[in-house]
Amino acid sequence: MGDIAIHKANELPSDARCAVERVLGRVLEPDEEVSIMAFSPHDAPTGEARQKLARQLEDRITRTAESVRHLPDDEQEAAIDEALNHVRANPK
Repeated sequence: MGDIAIHKANELPSDARCAVERVLGRVLEPDEEVSIMAFSPHDAPTGEARQKLARQLEDRITRTAESVRHLPDDEQEAAIDEALNHVRANPK
């Protein structure tokens, strides 16, 4: 994985905010969040390795969905919101 930074637009230093606005080609709204990711590129898997990874991902998604199937939709949404808020408040 690479490095990830998430900041509120109104909390960015002015030079960083200007740079992001130049890249996006527009002015940032104060309540917007800016995510920046830096990672080393690599070739995507192909052939059997790609198929194996796709099966693993599908299995993981199915297991996760099964583990929360008994929960009401509003509890599932609340859990997702809580997780997103935690990640946004604690960037690494």
